[in-house]
Amino acid sequence: MMNSLPIPVSRLLTERKLPLFLGGAASALATLVVTAHWSLAVFGGFAVFALSVAAKESFLLAVLFLLPVEWLLKTDFLIHDVMTAGRVLVAAGFFTGRLCRGPISVRRLIRPACSWWSLLFGAAALLSVALGTEGWSHNSARSLALLASSLLFYFFLLEWADSRDRIRRILMVLLCSAMVTAVFAVVQEIAGGYTSFWLLLNPPTEELADWDRRATSFLNYPNSLAAYLNLLLPLAVACCFRGEGGWKRLGAWTAGFGFLGMVCTQSRGGMVALGCVLVLAIFCFVAAWPRRVVLLGALAGAVWALYLVGASVNPERLSEGVGASSGGRLILWGVAWELFRNSRVFGVGMGNFTGMYGSYLDVSWIRPGFLTVNNLYLEILSEIGIVGFVAFSGLTVSGMRCALRHFRSSTDGLGQCLSFGVLGALSTIVVHGAVDLTLDVSPQFDTLLWVMLGLLAADMALQYGSSIETSCPEGRPVPAGA
Repeated sequence: MMNSLPIPVSRLLTERKLPLFLGGAASALATLVVTAHWSLAVFGGFAVFALSVAAKESFLLAVLFLLPVEWLLKTDFLIHDVMTAGRVLVAAGFFTGRLCRGPISVRRLIRPACSWWSLLFGAAALLSVALGTEGWSHNSARSLALLASSLLFYFFLLEWADSRDRIRRILMVLLCSAMVTAVFAVVQEIAGGYTSFWLLLNPPTEELADWDRRATSFLNYPNSLAAYLNLLLPLAVACCFRGEGGWKRLGAWTAGFGFLGMVCTQSRGGMVALGCVLVLAIFCFVAAWPRRVVLLGALAGAVWALYLVGASVNPERLSEGVGASSGGRLILWGVAWELFRNSRVFGVGMGNFTGMYGSYLDVSWIRPGFLTVNNLYLEILSEIGIVGFVAFSGLTVSGMRCALRHFRSSTDGLGQCLSFGVLGALSTIVVHGAVDLTLDVSPQFDTLLWVMLGLLAADMALQYGSSIETSCPEGRPVPAGA
Protein backbone atom coordinates (compact mmCIF):
# COMPACT_ATOMS: atom_id res chain seq x y z
CA MET A 1 0.00 0.00 0.00
CA MET A 2 3.02 2.26 0.44
CA ASN A 3 3.55 2.40 -3.32
CA SER A 4 0.19 4.04 -3.77
CA LEU A 5 1.14 7.09 -1.73
CA PRO A 6 1.67 10.29 -3.76
CA ILE A 7 5.26 11.23 -4.66
CA PRO A 8 6.54 14.28 -2.75
CA VAL A 9 6.68 17.50 -4.70
CA SER A 10 10.41 17.97 -3.98
CA ARG A 11 11.18 14.53 -5.41
CA LEU A 12 9.03 15.20 -8.43
CA LEU A 13 10.95 18.39 -9.17
CA THR A 14 14.28 16.62 -8.66
CA GLU A 15 13.54 13.68 -10.91
CA ARG A 16 11.79 15.61 -13.65
CA LYS A 17 13.52 19.00 -13.56
CA LEU A 18 14.90 18.69 -17.10
CA PRO A 19 11.49 18.11 -18.76
CA LEU A 20 10.01 20.88 -16.63
CA PHE A 21 12.82 23.24 -17.61
CA LEU A 22 12.53 22.42 -21.30
CA GLY A 23 8.76 22.80 -21.22
CA GLY A 24 8.97 26.13 -19.42
CA ALA A 25 11.64 27.40 -21.80
CA ALA A 26 9.57 26.33 -24.82
CA SER A 27 6.51 28.09 -23.41
CA ALA A 28 8.48 31.25 -22.71
CA LEU A 29 9.98 31.16 -26.21
CA ALA A 30 6.60 30.71 -27.84
CA THR A 31 5.12 33.56 -25.80
CA LEU A 32 8.04 35.85 -26.64
CA VAL A 33 7.90 35.10 -30.36
CA VAL A 34 4.18 35.88 -30.45
CA THR A 35 4.47 39.10 -28.46
CA ALA A 36 7.78 40.44 -29.82
CA HIS A 37 9.02 39.70 -33.36
CA TRP A 38 12.49 41.00 -32.50
CA SER A 39 12.91 37.97 -30.26
CA LEU A 40 13.70 35.88 -33.36
CA ALA A 41 16.80 38.00 -33.89
CA VAL A 42 17.73 37.66 -30.22
CA PHE A 43 17.50 33.88 -30.25
CA GLY A 44 19.25 33.77 -33.61
CA GLY A 45 22.08 35.77 -32.09
CA PHE A 46 22.26 33.38 -29.15
CA ALA A 47 22.45 30.45 -31.57
CA VAL A 48 25.28 32.07 -33.54
CA PHE A 49 27.13 32.87 -30.33
CA ALA A 50 26.70 29.33 -28.98
CA LEU A 51 27.96 27.69 -32.20
CA SER A 52 30.93 30.06 -32.18
CA VAL A 53 31.75 29.21 -28.58
CA ALA A 54 31.81 25.55 -29.60
CA ALA A 55 34.08 26.51 -32.56
CA LYS A 56 32.21 24.24 -34.98
CA GLU A 57 34.38 24.29 -38.10
CA SER A 58 31.52 23.68 -40.52
CA PHE A 59 29.61 26.62 -39.06
CA LEU A 60 32.62 28.96 -39.14
CA LEU A 61 33.37 27.97 -42.74
CA ALA A 62 29.75 28.76 -43.62
CA VAL A 63 30.19 32.22 -42.08
CA LEU A 64 33.19 32.79 -44.37
CA PHE A 65 31.25 31.51 -47.38
CA LEU A 66 28.50 34.07 -46.68
CA LEU A 67 31.03 36.88 -46.32
CA PRO A 68 29.95 38.77 -49.50
CA VAL A 69 26.26 38.74 -48.54
CA GLU A 70 24.80 41.98 -47.20
CA TRP A 71 21.46 42.07 -45.37
CA LEU A 72 20.44 45.58 -44.37
CA LEU A 73 17.77 46.63 -41.90
CA LYS A 74 16.00 49.99 -41.90
CA THR A 75 17.34 51.21 -38.59
CA ASP A 76 19.61 53.90 -37.18
CA PHE A 77 21.73 51.45 -35.22
CA LEU A 78 25.49 51.80 -35.65
CA ILE A 79 25.61 48.42 -37.38
CA HIS A 80 22.48 47.93 -39.45
CA ASP A 81 23.93 45.07 -41.50
CA VAL A 82 22.75 41.77 -40.05
CA MET A 83 25.75 39.88 -41.45
CA THR A 84 28.25 42.30 -39.90
CA ALA A 85 26.56 41.98 -36.54
CA GLY A 86 26.66 38.21 -36.98
CA ARG A 87 30.42 38.28 -37.65
CA VAL A 88 30.95 40.29 -34.47
CA LEU A 89 29.02 37.64 -32.54
CA VAL A 90 31.07 34.91 -34.20
CA ALA A 91 34.40 36.46 -33.19
CA ALA A 92 33.18 37.29 -29.68
CA GLY A 93 31.76 33.79 -29.18
CA PHE A 94 34.92 32.14 -30.53
CA PHE A 95 37.20 34.01 -28.13
CA THR A 96 34.79 33.32 -25.27
CA GLY A 97 35.04 29.61 -25.99
CA ARG A 98 38.82 29.77 -26.24
CA LEU A 99 39.04 31.51 -22.87
CA CYS A 100 36.84 28.83 -21.33
CA ARG A 101 39.12 26.09 -22.69
CA GLY A 102 42.38 27.76 -21.70
CA PRO A 103 44.43 30.95 -21.90
CA ILE A 104 44.93 32.81 -25.17
CA SER A 105 48.43 33.90 -26.14
CA VAL A 106 47.96 37.62 -26.63
CA ARG A 107 51.62 37.91 -27.56
CA ARG A 108 51.12 35.56 -30.49
CA LEU A 109 48.20 37.64 -31.75
CA ILE A 110 49.96 41.01 -31.65
CA ARG A 111 53.49 40.03 -32.74
CA PRO A 112 52.84 39.99 -36.53
CA ALA A 113 53.65 43.26 -38.25
CA CYS A 114 50.13 43.34 -39.71
CA SER A 115 48.67 43.20 -36.20
CA TRP A 116 50.70 46.19 -35.05
CA TRP A 117 49.86 48.32 -38.07
CA SER A 118 46.19 47.31 -37.94
CA LEU A 119 45.96 48.37 -34.29
CA LEU A 120 47.77 51.62 -35.08
CA PHE A 121 45.33 52.34 -37.89
CA GLY A 122 42.41 51.62 -35.57
CA ALA A 123 43.89 53.93 -32.94
CA ALA A 124 44.41 56.66 -35.56
CA ALA A 125 40.77 56.35 -36.66
CA LEU A 126 39.62 56.66 -33.04
CA LEU A 127 41.85 59.70 -32.45
CA SER A 128 40.55 61.34 -35.63
CA VAL A 129 37.04 61.26 -34.18
CA ALA A 130 38.12 62.23 -30.67
CA LEU A 131 40.53 65.03 -31.67
CA GLY A 132 39.48 65.90 -35.23
CA THR A 133 37.74 69.12 -36.17
CA GLU A 134 34.30 67.59 -36.77
CA GLY A 135 34.27 65.18 -33.82
CA TRP A 136 31.66 62.53 -33.17
CA SER A 137 28.74 62.01 -35.51
CA HIS A 138 26.47 59.20 -36.55
CA ASN A 139 28.60 58.56 -39.65
CA SER A 140 31.86 58.50 -37.71
CA ALA A 141 30.47 56.17 -35.04
CA ARG A 142 29.24 53.78 -37.74
CA SER A 143 32.62 53.84 -39.51
CA LEU A 144 34.44 53.10 -36.26
CA ALA A 145 32.05 50.23 -35.54
CA LEU A 146 32.68 48.68 -38.96
CA LEU A 147 36.45 49.06 -38.59
CA ALA A 148 36.34 47.50 -35.12
CA SER A 149 34.35 44.54 -36.45
CA SER A 150 36.91 43.98 -39.23
CA LEU A 151 39.85 44.09 -36.82
CA LEU A 152 38.06 41.70 -34.45
CA PHE A 153 37.53 39.28 -37.34
CA TYR A 154 41.24 39.57 -38.24
CA PHE A 155 42.29 38.37 -34.79
CA PHE A 156 39.64 35.64 -34.92
CA LEU A 157 41.15 34.30 -38.19
CA LEU A 158 44.68 34.58 -36.83
CA GLU A 159 43.74 32.49 -33.78
CA TRP A 160 41.45 29.98 -35.52
CA ALA A 161 43.67 29.17 -38.53
CA ASP A 162 46.02 27.03 -36.43
CA SER A 163 46.88 24.41 -39.06
CA ARG A 164 47.72 24.41 -42.74
CA ASP A 165 44.87 21.99 -43.47
CA ARG A 166 42.45 24.50 -41.98
CA ILE A 167 44.00 27.31 -44.03
CA ARG A 168 43.50 25.19 -47.16
CA ARG A 169 39.84 24.67 -46.34
CA ILE A 170 39.36 28.37 -45.62
CA LEU A 171 40.93 29.37 -48.94
CA MET A 172 38.79 26.84 -50.80
CA VAL A 173 35.64 28.24 -49.20
CA LEU A 174 36.67 31.81 -50.06
CA LEU A 175 37.29 30.89 -53.70
CA CYS A 176 33.95 29.10 -53.98
CA SER A 177 32.25 32.10 -52.38
CA ALA A 178 33.90 34.47 -54.87
CA MET A 179 32.76 32.29 -57.77
CA VAL A 180 29.14 32.30 -56.53
CA THR A 181 29.35 36.07 -56.06
CA ALA A 182 30.55 36.54 -59.64
CA VAL A 183 27.86 34.19 -60.98
CA PHE A 184 25.16 36.25 -59.29
CA ALA A 185 26.59 39.37 -60.95
CA VAL A 186 26.20 37.66 -64.31
CA VAL A 187 22.63 36.68 -63.37
CA GLN A 188 21.84 40.34 -62.65
CA GLU A 189 23.14 41.33 -66.07
CA ILE A 190 21.01 38.68 -67.75
CA ALA A 191 17.95 39.66 -65.71
CA GLY A 192 18.53 43.35 -66.47
CA GLY A 193 18.12 44.55 -62.89
CA TYR A 194 19.08 44.13 -59.26
CA THR A 195 16.69 41.13 -58.94
CA SER A 196 14.05 40.68 -56.26
CA PHE A 197 16.46 38.70 -54.08
CA TRP A 198 18.90 41.63 -53.93
CA LEU A 199 16.08 44.04 -53.13
CA LEU A 200 14.97 41.72 -50.33
CA LEU A 201 18.42 41.91 -48.76
CA ASN A 202 18.80 45.64 -49.51
CA PRO A 203 15.43 47.37 -48.97
CA PRO A 204 15.10 50.27 -51.44
CA THR A 205 15.83 53.75 -50.10
CA GLU A 206 16.14 57.18 -51.67
CA GLU A 207 19.87 56.52 -52.02
CA LEU A 208 19.32 53.53 -54.30
CA ALA A 209 20.58 54.35 -57.79
CA ASP A 210 18.60 53.33 -60.85
CA TRP A 211 19.82 50.21 -62.61
CA ASP A 212 22.36 51.25 -65.24
CA ARG A 213 23.57 47.85 -66.46
CA ARG A 214 26.27 47.66 -63.77
CA ALA A 215 26.03 44.57 -61.56
CA THR A 216 26.44 44.73 -57.78
CA SER A 217 25.99 41.02 -56.96
CA PHE A 218 25.41 40.73 -53.19
CA LEU A 219 27.19 44.01 -52.42
CA ASN A 220 25.90 47.57 -52.33
CA TYR A 221 27.59 49.15 -55.35
CA PRO A 222 29.34 48.00 -58.57
CA ASN A 223 32.70 49.50 -57.56
CA SER A 224 32.45 47.73 -54.20
CA LEU A 225 31.94 44.44 -56.04
CA ALA A 226 34.96 45.14 -58.26
CA ALA A 227 37.14 45.88 -55.23
CA TYR A 228 35.86 42.75 -53.45
CA LEU A 229 36.59 40.48 -56.41
CA ASN A 230 40.06 41.99 -56.74
CA LEU A 231 40.88 40.78 -53.23
CA LEU A 232 40.37 37.13 -54.26
CA LEU A 233 41.14 37.03 -57.99
CA PRO A 234 44.93 37.19 -57.37
CA LEU A 235 44.59 34.04 -55.26
CA ALA A 236 42.60 32.37 -58.03
CA VAL A 237 45.22 33.35 -60.63
CA ALA A 238 47.99 31.98 -58.41
CA CYS A 239 46.11 28.68 -58.12
CA CYS A 240 46.02 28.49 -61.93
CA PHE A 241 49.82 28.71 -62.03
CA ARG A 242 50.87 26.84 -58.87
CA GLY A 243 47.87 24.70 -57.96
CA GLU A 244 47.51 21.04 -58.81
CA GLY A 245 44.47 18.91 -59.54
CA GLY A 246 41.35 20.25 -57.89
CA TRP A 247 43.06 23.47 -56.79
CA LYS A 248 44.04 24.34 -60.35
CA ARG A 249 40.51 23.68 -61.58
CA LEU A 250 38.96 25.69 -58.74
CA GLY A 251 41.33 28.57 -59.41
CA ALA A 252 40.54 28.49 -63.15
CA TRP A 253 36.76 28.47 -62.60
CA THR A 254 36.97 31.24 -60.02
CA ALA A 255 39.25 33.35 -62.23
CA GLY A 256 36.98 32.84 -65.26
CA PHE A 257 33.72 33.72 -63.53
CA GLY A 258 35.47 36.41 -61.52
CA PHE A 259 36.61 38.08 -64.73
CA LEU A 260 33.05 37.97 -66.07
CA GLY A 261 31.81 39.46 -62.81
CA MET A 262 34.42 42.21 -63.06
CA VAL A 263 33.27 43.03 -66.60
CA CYS A 264 29.67 43.19 -65.36
CA THR A 265 30.65 45.88 -62.83
CA GLN A 266 32.05 48.10 -65.64
CA SER A 267 34.45 49.49 -63.03
CA ARG A 268 37.33 50.97 -65.01
CA GLY A 269 39.51 51.36 -61.94
CA GLY A 270 38.81 47.78 -60.89
CA MET A 271 39.67 46.37 -64.32
CA VAL A 272 42.91 48.40 -64.49
CA ALA A 273 43.87 47.06 -61.06
CA LEU A 274 43.11 43.50 -62.19
CA GLY A 275 45.24 44.05 -65.29
CA CYS A 276 48.16 45.11 -63.09
CA VAL A 277 47.78 41.89 -61.08
CA LEU A 278 47.85 39.80 -64.26
CA VAL A 279 51.06 41.53 -65.34
CA LEU A 280 52.53 40.88 -61.90
CA ALA A 281 51.50 37.20 -62.12
CA ILE A 282 53.21 36.82 -65.49
CA PHE A 283 56.50 38.13 -64.11
CA CYS A 284 56.21 36.09 -60.88
CA PHE A 285 55.17 32.72 -62.33
CA VAL A 286 56.59 32.70 -65.88
CA ALA A 287 60.38 32.46 -66.06
CA ALA A 288 60.99 32.32 -69.82
CA TRP A 289 60.96 35.70 -71.56
CA PRO A 290 59.40 34.40 -74.82
CA ARG A 291 56.40 33.11 -72.89
CA ARG A 292 56.19 36.38 -70.97
CA VAL A 293 56.10 38.36 -74.20
CA VAL A 294 53.39 36.11 -75.65
CA LEU A 295 51.25 36.38 -72.51
CA LEU A 296 51.71 40.13 -72.27
CA GLY A 297 50.70 40.46 -75.91
CA ALA A 298 47.62 38.31 -75.31
CA LEU A 299 46.71 40.45 -72.31
CA ALA A 300 47.05 43.64 -74.37
CA GLY A 301 44.84 42.13 -77.07
CA ALA A 302 42.22 41.16 -74.49
CA VAL A 303 42.19 44.71 -73.13
CA TRP A 304 41.67 46.14 -76.63
CA ALA A 305 38.88 43.65 -77.38
CA LEU A 306 37.23 44.49 -74.08
CA TYR A 307 37.32 48.18 -74.93
CA LEU A 308 35.69 47.57 -78.32
CA VAL A 309 32.95 45.45 -76.74
CA GLY A 310 32.31 48.09 -74.10
CA ALA A 311 32.14 50.83 -76.70
CA SER A 312 29.43 48.93 -78.56
CA VAL A 313 27.45 47.64 -75.58
CA ASN A 314 27.50 50.68 -73.29
CA PRO A 315 29.04 53.74 -75.01
CA GLU A 316 27.51 56.08 -72.40
CA ARG A 317 29.68 54.50 -69.72
CA LEU A 318 32.90 55.16 -71.65
CA SER A 319 31.87 58.74 -72.40
CA GLU A 320 31.64 59.42 -68.66
CA GLY A 321 35.43 59.67 -68.61
CA VAL A 322 35.20 63.24 -69.89
CA GLY A 323 31.73 64.08 -68.62
CA ALA A 324 30.00 65.17 -65.47
CA SER A 325 31.13 62.13 -63.49
CA SER A 326 34.81 63.02 -63.75
CA GLY A 327 34.08 66.68 -63.18
CA GLY A 328 32.20 65.93 -59.99
CA ARG A 329 35.01 63.64 -58.86
CA LEU A 330 37.59 66.41 -59.32
CA ILE A 331 35.41 68.81 -57.31
CA LEU A 332 35.14 66.30 -54.45
CA TRP A 333 38.89 65.78 -54.55
CA GLY A 334 39.34 69.51 -54.13
CA VAL A 335 36.97 69.56 -51.16
CA ALA A 336 38.85 66.67 -49.54
CA TRP A 337 42.16 68.47 -49.98
CA GLU A 338 40.68 71.62 -48.42
CA LEU A 339 39.45 69.63 -45.43
CA PHE A 340 42.89 68.10 -45.03
CA ARG A 341 44.56 71.52 -45.10
CA ASN A 342 42.26 72.66 -42.30
CA SER A 343 43.07 69.63 -40.12
CA ARG A 344 46.34 68.03 -41.17
CA VAL A 345 47.17 65.84 -38.17
CA PHE A 346 43.91 64.04 -37.28
CA GLY A 347 41.55 65.09 -40.08
CA VAL A 348 37.85 65.76 -39.67
CA GLY A 349 37.08 62.33 -38.25
CA MET A 350 36.66 58.96 -39.93
CA GLY A 351 33.39 58.79 -41.88
CA ASN A 352 32.63 62.52 -41.60
CA PHE A 353 33.42 63.58 -45.18
CA THR A 354 30.01 62.55 -46.52
CA GLY A 355 28.18 64.78 -44.07
CA MET A 356 30.50 67.76 -44.58
CA TYR A 357 31.31 68.18 -48.27
CA GLY A 358 27.92 69.74 -49.10
CA SER A 359 28.78 73.01 -47.35
CA TYR A 360 31.91 73.37 -49.50
CA LEU A 361 30.19 72.97 -52.88
CA ASP A 362 29.62 75.84 -55.27
CA VAL A 363 27.57 73.75 -57.71
CA SER A 364 24.02 72.48 -57.42
CA TRP A 365 24.25 69.31 -59.51
CA ILE A 366 26.27 67.37 -56.92
CA ARG A 367 24.00 65.84 -54.32
CA PRO A 368 25.17 66.63 -50.75
CA GLY A 369 25.32 64.09 -47.93
CA PHE A 370 25.50 61.10 -50.24
CA LEU A 371 28.89 60.73 -51.98
CA THR A 372 32.43 59.87 -50.92
CA VAL A 373 35.76 61.27 -52.10
CA ASN A 374 36.23 58.48 -54.67
CA ASN A 375 39.92 58.48 -53.81
CA LEU A 376 41.32 56.30 -51.05
CA TYR A 377 44.30 58.51 -50.28
CA LEU A 378 42.41 61.79 -50.14
CA GLU A 379 39.70 60.15 -48.07
CA ILE A 380 42.20 59.00 -45.46
CA LEU A 381 44.04 62.35 -45.47
CA SER A 382 40.85 64.37 -45.08
CA GLU A 383 39.19 62.13 -42.49
CA ILE A 384 42.09 60.66 -40.47
CA GLY A 385 44.89 63.07 -41.33
CA ILE A 386 48.60 62.43 -41.60
CA VAL A 387 48.50 60.04 -38.63
CA GLY A 388 45.96 57.78 -40.34
CA PHE A 389 47.71 58.03 -43.71
CA VAL A 390 51.01 56.90 -42.17
CA ALA A 391 49.30 54.03 -40.34
CA PHE A 392 47.44 52.78 -43.42
CA SER A 393 50.54 53.16 -45.60
CA GLY A 394 52.52 51.19 -43.03
CA LEU A 395 49.87 48.45 -43.03
CA THR A 396 49.89 48.24 -46.82
CA VAL A 397 53.67 48.30 -47.21
CA SER A 398 54.19 45.85 -44.35
CA GLY A 399 51.62 43.45 -45.77
CA MET A 400 53.14 43.59 -49.26
CA ARG A 401 56.64 43.16 -47.84
CA CYS A 402 55.67 40.12 -45.78
CA ALA A 403 53.74 38.60 -48.69
CA LEU A 404 56.67 39.06 -51.08
CA ARG A 405 59.17 37.49 -48.70
CA HIS A 406 56.81 34.64 -47.91
CA PHE A 407 56.31 34.08 -51.64
CA ARG A 408 60.05 33.88 -52.23
CA SER A 409 60.78 31.59 -49.30
CA SER A 410 57.80 29.20 -49.56
CA THR A 411 58.53 25.79 -50.99
CA ASP A 412 54.95 24.58 -51.46
CA GLY A 413 52.01 25.71 -53.56
CA LEU A 414 49.84 26.75 -50.62
CA GLY A 415 52.36 29.28 -49.30
CA GLN A 416 53.04 30.74 -52.73
CA CYS A 417 49.36 30.97 -53.69
CA LEU A 418 48.38 32.62 -50.42
CA SER A 419 51.31 35.05 -50.39
CA PHE A 420 50.75 36.07 -54.01
CA GLY A 421 47.04 36.40 -53.28
CA VAL A 422 47.74 38.89 -50.50
CA LEU A 423 50.41 40.69 -52.53
CA GLY A 424 48.04 41.02 -55.49
CA ALA A 425 45.10 42.03 -53.30
CA LEU A 426 47.06 44.88 -51.70
CA SER A 427 48.33 45.91 -55.14
CA THR A 428 44.77 46.26 -56.41
CA ILE A 429 43.96 48.51 -53.43
CA VAL A 430 46.94 50.72 -54.26
CA VAL A 431 45.88 51.04 -57.92
CA HIS A 432 42.10 51.10 -57.56
CA GLY A 433 42.30 53.49 -54.62
CA ALA A 434 43.68 56.23 -56.86
CA VAL A 435 40.30 56.67 -58.58
CA ASP A 436 37.83 55.19 -56.10
CA LEU A 437 37.21 54.61 -52.40
CA THR A 438 37.49 50.97 -51.42
CA LEU A 439 37.83 51.26 -47.64
CA ASP A 440 34.96 52.10 -45.26
CA VAL A 441 32.31 51.76 -47.97
CA SER A 442 31.58 48.03 -47.98
CA PRO A 443 31.67 45.92 -44.76
CA GLN A 444 32.33 42.86 -46.91
CA PHE A 445 35.44 44.42 -48.47
CA ASP A 446 36.83 45.63 -45.14
CA THR A 447 36.31 42.23 -43.50
CA LEU A 448 37.81 40.28 -46.42
CA LEU A 449 40.88 42.54 -46.48
CA TRP A 450 41.70 41.72 -42.87
CA VAL A 451 40.77 38.07 -43.40
CA MET A 452 43.48 37.81 -46.07
CA LEU A 453 46.01 39.54 -43.83
CA GLY A 454 45.09 37.25 -40.96
CA LEU A 455 45.54 34.13 -43.10
CA LEU A 456 48.96 35.36 -44.26
CA ALA A 457 50.08 36.01 -40.67
CA ALA A 458 48.75 32.61 -39.56
CA ASP A 459 50.51 30.74 -42.37
CA MET A 460 53.77 32.54 -41.64
CA ALA A 461 53.48 31.50 -37.98
CA LEU A 462 53.05 27.87 -39.01
CA GLN A 463 55.88 28.03 -41.53
CA TYR A 464 58.50 29.89 -39.52
CA GLY A 465 57.84 28.67 -36.02
CA SER A 466 55.59 29.54 -33.12
CA SER A 467 56.93 33.09 -32.78
CA ILE A 468 56.28 35.51 -35.63
CA GLU A 469 58.92 38.19 -35.76
CA THR A 470 57.67 41.72 -36.15
CA SER A 471 60.02 42.09 -39.11
CA CYS A 472 59.21 39.45 -41.69
CA PRO A 473 61.62 36.50 -41.79
CA GLU A 474 64.23 36.50 -44.49
CA GLY A 475 65.23 32.86 -44.62
CA ARG A 476 63.63 29.71 -45.85
CA PRO A 477 60.77 28.13 -43.92
CA VAL A 478 61.48 26.06 -40.85
CA PRO A 479 60.79 22.37 -41.59
CA ALA A 480 57.92 20.76 -39.72
CA GLY A 481 59.07 19.47 -36.38
CA ALA A 482 62.30 21.46 -36.42
